[in-house]
Parts: sequence; C-alpha cells; structure tokens
Amino acid sequence: MMVTGLGPLVVVGFLIGLTLAAVLLRLGRLRSPASAFAAAALPFGCAALPVIGLVMISVFVTAIGQ
Repeated sequence: MMVTGLGPLVVVGFLIGLTLAAVLLRLGRLRSPASAFAAAALPFGCAALPVIGLVMISVFVTAIGQ
C-alpha cells in the first residue's frame, strides 16, 4: 500500500470512532466529565491508529535493513 492509501484509512478510523462515541452517548454510558472527554477523544484516537501502524512498519523495515 502506498502512503496515499493512508488518507481513506484515517477517515474510516475517525468515522468508526465517531460512531462508537455516539453509541456510548446514546446508551447513557457518559455520566462523568472524564468519560465525556474520553468519548470526545475517541474519534481522534481511532484516526491515529493507521498512522501509528505506518510508523511501526517503517521503524521495523528500517531496523531490518540495517
């Protein structure tokens, strides 16, 4: 996969996180300010997963190439 394929994966991750946060809100699981803050950060955390995966693969390939 090329780096240009990373953009759609980031968008999909963000949408999955946004959906999970909406489900948590709808189920009434957000009772404290800390859980509400965590639910607001969830989409951004899910969007960061493909980027973290790409970084890990890059570091691994660089370490093997040495």
